[in-house]
Amino acid sequence: MDLGSLPAGTLCVPSLILGPKPPQRYRMAARWPGGSCHLVAVAVAAPDADLSNWPRGDHGPVGTAGQRVEAGIDCFEATDDLSACSLELEIDGGAEPPQVGLAVSLRSRLQASIEDDGSEAAPLPVPYFSQMVCSQAIARHICSPVSVAMTLAFLGIATDVESFAQESRHPDHRLFGIWPCNLAAAWRAGASGVVRSFDSAADAARVLSAGYPIVTSIRFEAGGLAGAPLERSGGHLVVLRGMGPDTVLVNDPAGASSNEVERSYDRTAFLRAWLGDRGVGYVLWPRRDATAIPAP
Repeated sequence: MDLGSLPAGTLCVPSLILGPKPPQRYRMAARWPGGSCHLVAVAVAAPDADLSNWPRGDHGPVGTAGQRVEAGIDCFEATDDLSACSLELEIDGGAEPPQVGLAVSLRSRLQASIEDDGSEAAPLPVPYFSQMVCSQAIARHICSPVSVAMTLAFLGIATDVESFAQESRHPDHRLFGIWPCNLAAAWRAGASGVVRSFDSAADAARVLSAGYPIVTSIRFEAGGLAGAPLERSGGHLVVLRGMGPDTVLVNDPAGASSNEVERSYDRTAFLRAWLGDRGVGYVLWPRRDATAIPAP
């Protein structure tokens, strides 16, 4: 896929949308005249598939002087202006050709001004689970799979939360929060999905109003999100389930117990924590035996 020229500061978030027949495994890489950036290899239909003969996924600066990116395992940000950038996808499909789609989000990673037209969305009844009641060895590291598990429960797909979290862990990086690994685990549970960037409150309200909760990736400093169970975070996943004129309704898995997961946050502060840096969110829908692959 040709991505063209990417100005410095552009965040690229690619996402393979898994249809009824997924690949056994896949990998992606970005290439440009000054270098290449390997994203994490992911096992899907065969969760124990051997990934050792593929690159692990880059993390940190890669490229040559004046043509560098900051690699993030499952995404990358252009440090310099890049020319002629392209995205390479390699799929191990198994016995049958897989049914997949490819979504690529491009936006400025940082947004100093948040676009908020006041769009609202009625609250969705998303079940609530706390990550903090899970095994203490992993409890503070599983906000992403627990948020996905809440969304699966909303779709009528029951999971054992801790087992689902373990299934989402990448075998090489030993991380629970790698976006495509959580989508692969969700596919095995019965849902398709996409990870994408959002630019505005209106975009989020449109998806919510269509009946899809959004698993949002937020970042905030101390005092940046009043009422949150975490004082600060350099990366935390919560489920956005409704938007009012002054507040947003969120299921925050960092609540100390399940009864403390449902939260109401100041709308402006939440949008700053989410859309101000990356604006990334997962959207999931029930996996069906159909060739059409929706992408809300």
